[in-house]
Amino acid sequence: MSDTRPPGPWGVPAPVDGPLNGSGGHPHPPRPEAMRGICFCLLYDLCCWLAAVRRPVPDDVDEYTLTALREIGDPRLRLGRYVSPTLLDSWERALQPFFAAGLTLEPELGESGSFQERGRDAGGRVEAELQFGNRSSVLDRGQRRHQLPPHDWVLTVWLSAELGGYVENASIRRA
Repeated sequence: MSDTRPPGPWGVPAPVDGPLNGSGGHPHPPRPEAMRGICFCLLYDLCCWLAAVRRPVPDDVDEYTLTALREIGDPRLRLGRYVSPTLLDSWERALQPFFAAGLTLEPELGESGSFQERGRDAGGRVEAELQFGNRSSVLDRGQRRHQLPPHDWVLTVWLSAELGGYVENASIRRA
């Protein structure tokens, strides 16, 4: 079996910040605008994956800040470059029934609302939250639309304490 990921290790293509801080400890936390960008990219790539959309990120999606990944057509491969392999594997297992049933997401997200940097946890991971509205639908194998209830949601992302700030963990919950 061959590795279909683009060359280079995951977490490398778009570092979110610079050198280690002077204490010899954790790198400087990513700037809030970089963290917001990673949150948007994660949400965008997850929606594309669930929608079975396989194409590069369009030029008009200005919020997609991981520019080195824009030309990768498969959103699962894009995610593989900045999301922990363990986390991505767990998502694949959890989503297997969704994909096996022939379901696809028809995303309709509202404007991103508030973004908050929550600081570092005890392990040095940087936590950030992005709130957004959702009016998406799910299409079944017969292309029948099933409207999801409209809700506001919060995406919480924990970026690795390592330089580059890859997504180590993430969750979505109702606001």
